[in-house]
Amino acid sequence: MPWKTSGGTYLKEGRSWTDSDGIKHPSNWTIWTDDYKTDTIGLTWEDPLGPFDEFYYWGWNSDKDALLPKPLAGLQSSKVKSAKSEAAILLSKTDWYVVRKSEANTAIPAEITAYRTAIRANYASLRTAINDTSDIAGLQALYVTVAGASSTSKEIDATSSDVVSTTNNTITINGHGFVDDEQVSYDVGVNSDDDVAAVISGLVNNAVYFVHTATTNTFKLSESHSNCGDAAVVSLSGLSSDGDAQTFTSQGKPSKGQTWPIEKQLKYDGA
Repeated sequence: MPWKTSGGTYLKEGRSWTDSDGIKHPSNWTIWTDDYKTDTIGLTWEDPLGPFDEFYYWGWNSDKDALLPKPLAGLQSSKVKSAKSEAAILLSKTDWYVVRKSEANTAIPAEITAYRTAIRANYASLRTAINDTSDIAGLQALYVTVAGASSTSKEIDATSSDVVSTTNNTITINGHGFVDDEQVSYDVGVNSDDDVAAVISGLVNNAVYFVHTATTNTFKLSESHSNCGDAAVVSLSGLSSDGDAQTFTSQGKPSKGQTWPIEKQLKYDGA
């Protein structure tokens, strides 16, 4: 509890204490009323300090009105090291393809090569962004997902060619509000028989995509963030046969520290 004596000593609940006059007070002092604590004993209540991220700050200053930041250069170095470690972990999952190529001359699937290239591209983009930050707030912002257009799902009639264009690979939702690189989840919903509806050909039910080439009323989709250097548009090759209530729901717009390529995406499936 943030009660303190007139001498500035903070008291701990359940522990006895001695005041400046040498009077020892019992461990159950917390049962006293607040008025007794302040008026009779002379204690002062201090509002608890807000939480803070110990990675970025040492703690509160002596006036308890500002946080003491750690040196930016050290924080940047640590974040770059973490990013490099993350890249190494992701690459290690497919290292056996490289070993097999070296030892048996078995070709590495193009999807695996694309995945490994995207990891390196994302790391390079993140490293540059980290080193370009000028303050702690900027560094923190690299690891925060920005709220999307709306948490409300955007419903479409995926059986309509006015909504799903297989020529332009676009989805039309008037005033959708999505922006490039925003993550959206795709849900096929159910058909008139309450069975799982058919997907838009080229998409996967419950998969997460990145918005690409957004306009006021249309958008395309990509399986990777632009930081990965390979944000190609997904080809929409066919309408849903029965999905007239399918949805796209924003998952927010990830910052550079959150855009590693997603191994499960079809574009990286080297099976």
